[in-house]
Amino acid sequence: MGRDPRGEWDLPIFRPKMGRARRSVEAAQGLTMRRAIFQRLARGVSGSPHTSSRTGRARCDVRLPPGLARRCVVKARYVPMGPGRAKAARAHLAYIERDGVERDGSQGRMFDAKGDVQREQFGAPIEGEKRQFRFIIAPEDGAELDLRDYTCRLVDRMEKDLGRELRWAAVCHYDTDNPHVHLVVRGVDTRGQEVRIDRTYLSHSMRLRAQELATNELGPRNEMDMRRQLDREVSQERLTTIDRRLAALASPDRTIRIVDIAAAADSEKLSRSHAIARLDILEGLRLAERVSPGAWKLEEGWQETLQRLGERGDIIKRMHLAMPQQSLTYRIFDTDSGAPVEGVVRHKGQHDELTGARFIIVETARTEAHYVRLDPTDAQQLAVGERVRVNAVQGRWLTVPDQAIQRVADADHGVYNVRVHRQELERRPVMIEGLRVSPESIIEVNVRRLERLERYKLVRRIADGCWKVPPNLIETLRDRERTHPQHRIEIERLDRPIDRGRPRGPTLGR
Repeated sequence: MGRDPRGEWDLPIFRPKMGRARRSVEAAQGLTMRRAIFQRLARGVSGSPHTSSRTGRARCDVRLPPGLARRCVVKARYVPMGPGRAKAARAHLAYIERDGVERDGSQGRMFDAKGDVQREQFGAPIEGEKRQFRFIIAPEDGAELDLRDYTCRLVDRMEKDLGRELRWAAVCHYDTDNPHVHLVVRGVDTRGQEVRIDRTYLSHSMRLRAQELATNELGPRNEMDMRRQLDREVSQERLTTIDRRLAALASPDRTIRIVDIAAAADSEKLSRSHAIARLDILEGLRLAERVSPGAWKLEEGWQETLQRLGERGDIIKRMHLAMPQQSLTYRIFDTDSGAPVEGVVRHKGQHDELTGARFIIVETARTEAHYVRLDPTDAQQLAVGERVRVNAVQGRWLTVPDQAIQRVADADHGVYNVRVHRQELERRPVMIEGLRVSPESIIEVNVRRLERLERYKLVRRIADGCWKVPPNLIETLRDRERTHPQHRIEIERLDRPIDRGRPRGPTLGR
């Protein structure tokens, strides 16, 4: 290369080569490693979106959203279907379609991808349906979204992830500060196949899908939005985003739980000013203690305490909305105090829209309003204006179904198998007052009990319809009555007792 006689540079001719650029082996390996890390973070399974796990539940890969993605709360619950459950499922559909939930204050309208849906048609029984899935989806700034279109696009992504066309219906609710959607997915798809969704997808991946769609629609949050959000959270008496970030900055030793403020200075997710301001609030709540000018010790169970404070705040707010313009002292009925409450039922409502738990507000002669959570059956029998007595009685850990579960499991190497027990009940039917009890009703009661024991980590699900039951389950439950006492609420009408129906014979389970 040099200058030509005219003084210009003699440059080589540039000849571009068309086609895909080649990566070096090192670059390709680095890309593969980064991709694997992101997939692991998203808790997915490598492969096609329709890969199935060993349990047969559909799984998929979902990328983590960017740091400025719109937030979205997704609450998921699956409800086993069986004899006697269809009525409760229809009641849930009627509840989410109740009056006053639409944007214009009208009755809720159920819809799917094709338009409005008739509740009776969607709620009709489907042969072979073992469960239903219920979701509450609350995207950030949901009032700015077309929630119908948003829900249809979200379910479309779910169908692609799960590799099947779902039977679903939803209702938009605008009657709260945070507009949200109630989504119901039937347990049988449009081809008649059983629908099973992996726990990871229910608890993690679906929320990421919802965040992705909301971010694409509204755009990412900016730094100013995030700062304003943290400013609002500093003084709140509930578990906040700041608290979760403080927990991540705490020392690895769980017995000490020291937050060094110098760590916040190096954090990209939490500023030093927000960290100090929040720790001062926690210190005022006696959930943190300053141990040096730049370090705080977090008390044991501080996050659980904040969760309880948040729930209490929500309940008090609900009571103010239910009974405005009344000078009452608001209280929450404590099952551990043992003090009964006697008064008049002034209000009935829904405590948890997902689980269907109900509540009543009882006004006493001392102008105290007590918030009482109730079993849906008991709440249904009570009417506003009735005089009742609410009492907390000690519950029992050991129930009648536990005896049958233990017996069946001991006969099958410590495994309770639904299929085996059903066959036994068909050979030796249970008779109550001369009437044969359906094996399905007995199995349903036992499965519900096993699911509760699983939440207590006393049994372990090993396959669909099979649980590993320890040989000392009965003894463990008896010990729990002494070491972990629990109470249940008992309601008595002062005119006549609540009719709890006939004793549940099927719980005997032979």
